[in-house]
Amino acid sequence: MKLTQEIDYAFRIIAHLAAHEGEVVGAPKIAEAMTVPERFTLRILRKLNLGGLTLSKRGAKGGYILNRPAESISLYDIILAIDGPIELSRCLHANDPYCNRFNGHGIEGCKFHRSIYGVQRNIIEELQSLKITNFID
Repeated sequence: MKLTQEIDYAFRIIAHLAAHEGEVVGAPKIAEAMTVPERFTLRILRKLNLGGLTLSKRGAKGGYILNRPAESISLYDIILAIDGPIELSRCLHANDPYCNRFNGHGIEGCKFHRSIYGVQRNIIEELQSLKITNFID
């Protein structure tokens, strides 16, 4: 697992919107304030909209606003909106766990995957506990 530059930018974008909670902020202002390329900012905001974290407003005073209270948004929520669920191994896929060692019977028989699942669960829980409000200057 690797947190990509896109995830880092998404953290910054959401933190900026959280610092201006309740305000509609234009993408160019977000990009400039967070030192994120504007084109990349728009691409990330599109994913954040689809993930339900932000809303876009059209028009002369348009821009972006948080779709939920800032204190309810975790780093995991942001990762989920940008990259989807964290899976350390194909065998740990939430909807279709598959361990080729045990012919489709899940991870129950595989000590490696059971252990890695515990690590994955701990990572997710830790990221869920980190709220974006902890990162507002």
